[in-house]
Amino acid sequence: MQIVRCVSCEGYGWFEDDGAVMDCDWCGGVGYVYRDASGVDRKIPEADYGAVADVLERLDAERLREMGYTGEAKKPWEQAVRKRS
Repeated sequence: MQIVRCVSCEGYGWFEDDGAVMDCDWCGGVGYVYRDASGVDRKIPEADYGAVADVLERLDAERLREMGYTGEAKKPWEQAVRKRS
């Protein structure tokens, strides 16, 4: 089973319509789905999240790079805006 970007939401996991934000029905808000050998996509069950978390993180980092994002996530205590002078 392969993990691929959701074709419905293109990896975002949600949609915005007239200011209302809704999770994608196809992927359940994850942005990625399982694709079987015959090309059929299905949601990744919540029970699998722990086992596939590293793969999902890598795929999302790749998606962000494709969009032009060049930075890396910082932990809250490392963010300049959260540090007190």
